[in-house]
Amino acid sequence: MALEKTELGDQNIKIDTSSNSTEINWADYVMADDSDATEINLGDFDLDSDELVAIASEKIKKEKALIELVYVKTALSELGYDTGNHHPFFFTSIVHVSEKALAGFLYVNVDGFYSNYKEESELELIFSWDSVKEIELVEEGESSIRINIVSKENKLTIYEPYSKNMLVLLSIYKNSWPKVLKGEITKINFETQDEYLRWLHEK
Repeated sequence: MALEKTELGDQNIKIDTSSNSTEINWADYVMADDSDATEINLGDFDLDSDELVAIASEKIKKEKALIELVYVKTALSELGYDTGNHHPFFFTSIVHVSEKALAGFLYVNVDGFYSNYKEESELELIFSWDSVKEIELVEEGESSIRINIVSKENKLTIYEPYSKNMLVLLSIYKNSWPKVLKGEITKINFETQDEYLRWLHEK
């Protein structure tokens, strides 16, 4: 596999140039200019099995709480992204945004949907919650999922080609988001991924 390095802020990402894939290999994503820095693999923040996705979706349905993934915000801030003031309640490392199938991660907080699919080094708002009329499941494959975020004027298609983490986003939208809009939501902060995973498995 042919690899080349491209600059991402002060970091380097290796991208496969031997195919037409725009997938970012987060396993090769490392902090630069700091020999003591720990490698940050954003792909590690994904739920790594359909079973875990199902558990998370059901847990959110049951608790109707808004999770806050503090550890994701911390990691992205360390990588140089401007993550604003709010913690994300959803993150997945690889999606394709729009019909152009441009690859990046998806980061969702109470302001809206963010991605770096246009500029790898920048976290950009791609859809505001103020504009969201509906989030609809378009297609669920064996190891992929496609959704539409719908407003009165248009819609944005997001495709997750290698996992189905966005099923958790749909559960949050159906079960927690209505309570957010009413100001009745309970927030649960997770400083580490281990804390989040332990919460998912609590009875």
